[in-house]
Amino acid sequence: MKKLFILFLLTAATIQSQAQEVDFKLNVPLNEAMRAVTTMKMDIDGEQPMIMDIVTKSTITTTAHEGSNYTFANVTDAVKMDMDAGMMTMSWDSENPSDDPMSAMLGSQMENLIGQTITIVTSDKGKLISTSADDEENSMNSGFENLAMTATYPDKPVKPGDSWDTESTANGMTTKATNTFIGSNDQGHELETSGELFDDEDNKVGTITGTYTIDPETHYTKIATLKMELEVEGQKIVSDVQLTVEK
Repeated sequence: MKKLFILFLLTAATIQSQAQEVDFKLNVPLNEAMRAVTTMKMDIDGEQPMIMDIVTKSTITTTAHEGSNYTFANVTDAVKMDMDAGMMTMSWDSENPSDDPMSAMLGSQMENLIGQTITIVTSDKGKLISTSADDEENSMNSGFENLAMTATYPDKPVKPGDSWDTESTANGMTTKATNTFIGSNDQGHELETSGELFDDEDNKVGTITGTYTIDPETHYTKIATLKMELEVEGQKIVSDVQLTVEK
């Protein structure tokens, strides 16, 4: 009887462990629009200190699913920017234009972003393969925003507490990170990430930490919060990025 009871406990523990495992893999419907809001606060500490707050509203649509790769079109719908450079401050809101000369000057540089499409290709495991924009020179095609769009998933099912290493490159910046599956709740699956950033010559230039809430059906990001610290040309840049996505 004692052996049977122990066998029962072991069997129950095995079934529970398997039930908690998640095989992360994108399953995003084609041609269904998702609304995204990205909020970025960037603090630049250098010869010309500056603080920028940028809110971008966009529409993300899955335009292709070929083999294991997904293609997403990210269309910029609206941009709001507040910039503080000490002696000079300016703001611009594409949804609420102002006649203020400083705002108009900033708007003249930013308004071409509205309606711009960024094409992003990832694997069904979330690995970033490529990005391109209508206007690369003036694009807000930030590698940070791309990182926030989807986490990179492991090749096998994982259970809470499991970790895996990933590496991805975008816009000349390589991210080497360790990701951990924290668990699941009524919002979705929770992941944490922590890693380092390298330039195109493999020099370490910064760090990244963050969390993701993953939709349990599509495994696309619902909420992402990332913090990045960079050292570029003698300037220290701290960026806090939050992405929310709704169907």
